[in-house]
Amino acid sequence: MNITAIVYTSNTGNTEKYAKMLSEKIHLPVYSIDQAKKTLPKQTEIIYLGWLMAGKIKDLSKARRRYKVKAICAVGLGATGMLSESLRKSNKICKCTALFELQGGMDHSKLKGIYKKMIEMLIKMLSKKKNRIADEDVMLEMIKAGGDFTKEENLAGVVEWYGEIIEKETV
Repeated sequence: MNITAIVYTSNTGNTEKYAKMLSEKIHLPVYSIDQAKKTLPKQTEIIYLGWLMAGKIKDLSKARRRYKVKAICAVGLGATGMLSESLRKSNKICKCTALFELQGGMDHSKLKGIYKKMIEMLIKMLSKKKNRIADEDVMLEMIKAGGDFTKEENLAGVVEWYGEIIEKETV
């Protein structure tokens, strides 16, 4: 594997923040998906970071059409490391691709249009749900209150995975 860049798409800034933190940790250049299109050749091996919306990783299909995506970081409202098979299934991610889920945040002031409406609907839906699991309660409170939950330590799994890849290449 010859991963040479980090590519991301961000809506309210949390995914961009993670991409830049990761870049500092593993010393790879970082590009928004639009910058990458102008800079990186097709079939470049990348780590892709995208934000989650209704179980889909934003612009993942766009990144896959142009690049060789070797790892994916999905930034969403759930706690870091709370991966589910449904995320792999809904985004058609094979087991051969590393997948990490990172908790981002909620900034109501940056939400616009359809995304603002979707969050309002999610709040109503979760509020009415009678048998919420603990993770849903935490997510509901986070969505209502807002806040930034991006932390360097949330990238530990990605950094460790990348270190193992580099180690294998040097052996």
